[in-house]
Amino acid sequence: MKRFFNRQWGIGNEQWTIGNRQWATDNRQTFFANCKLHIANYNLLIACCLLLITNYSNAQTSITLQQAIDTALVNNLTVKNEKLRTEYHQKLIKSGATIPATNIGGQYGQINSFYPDLNLGISQTLSFPTVYSRQKDLLTEEWKSSVLNLKIKETELKKLVTEAYFNLLYIKQKRRLLLENDSLYSEFLSKSILRFNKGESNILEKTTAENQQGQIALQLSQLEQDWETLQLQFQFLLNTSTVFVPDESEIFFQNISSLENTEFNSHPLVQYWKQQQNITVANTKIEKSKLLPDVTLGYNVMGMKGMGANDVEYNSNLRFHSVQIGLSIPIFNSSQKSKINAAKINEQVAANEYEVNLRNLEINFAQAMKRYQKYQDAVLYFENTALKNAETLKTTANKQFLNGEINYLEWVLLMNQAISIQSDYIEAVRNRNNTVAEINYYLNK
Repeated sequence: MKRFFNRQWGIGNEQWTIGNRQWATDNRQTFFANCKLHIANYNLLIACCLLLITNYSNAQTSITLQQAIDTALVNNLTVKNEKLRTEYHQKLIKSGATIPATNIGGQYGQINSFYPDLNLGISQTLSFPTVYSRQKDLLTEEWKSSVLNLKIKETELKKLVTEAYFNLLYIKQKRRLLLENDSLYSEFLSKSILRFNKGESNILEKTTAENQQGQIALQLSQLEQDWETLQLQFQFLLNTSTVFVPDESEIFFQNISSLENTEFNSHPLVQYWKQQQNITVANTKIEKSKLLPDVTLGYNVMGMKGMGANDVEYNSNLRFHSVQIGLSIPIFNSSQKSKINAAKINEQVAANEYEVNLRNLEINFAQAMKRYQKYQDAVLYFENTALKNAETLKTTANKQFLNGEINYLEWVLLMNQAISIQSDYIEAVRNRNNTVAEINYYLNK
């Protein structure tokens, strides 16, 4: 009887084992179904990215860097506003000879005798001619300053447009690299699932493949958002309803490593700071001219009734003429002298600011040159060595993986190394281009 029960227990155990196998088989089928669903989701995401790229290409107009700069100089709102400000200062120059209002007056009453008399007069007060001349000089210097400020805005706009232009190119190149590698990882993800299904690999390989493709999909999504942000900035700088995109055939390279003893005297910033000194000098001259006397000129005509001093009787007709001249001398001028002394100090402040800003410009230029050399060395290294090594890594890794000489994790490690090299190259090119844009800004190009 005991033996019979043991046999019965053994049969039940076999049925339980068969049930577990069936459960494992069902789970495996469910697992592969989920894998296929993940692949379908990734493919859908990539398809959406490709659709967005296609829509961008169809809806946008290609433009070169020079065309973009020319468009911005004509349409940019900041530049337009600065041009209006320049016109405003130009119109103000004629206000330098502002003359006070003319005084017209009259008297009626017993001026000379019992009989009523009439007296009419007109007078005008004028500053010394030197004052008007120096006021006009000050307004002219301020107008020159506004012209230079317009040039500064245009130079800064060129730099901003150039940076935005090549940042957009950077995103397009980075996106192309990601799409190329996404197709590669998609292919190997499919193969890894087949290998897993045949029992030739484990879950780690398949999961790694999914993670790699998922990271690429995430980076593509982030690049699209960066593209939209930069595109809005680029369109704002150009101030046009047409959506422009950089021409990918544009080559931006300039050998500037040989620049030495660069002079910045022609740069709008330097000229602007120098012009601020001229403004302070002109302002001091105006304050000094206010110590000069004002001149008053007048003319009067009067009618008198009665016997005059020459024993002639006159009626009330206007017949007696007189002129008036006077000087307004600033006797109490200590306040004005204090203004003159303050204006002289302001001249020294402007001179010091010129030296500080010029020195700061020279240092910034030197730093930009150092950065350019760093990025240029990196670009040359990638172009002469690293990019070739990256292609070798890709080719060899693919060949060895297909031949079974390396496993999938080793293949991923080698592929990521190659992709990192290509991505770093694109980043180095962008940094070099942006640095060249900054250097051209300092060189007023």
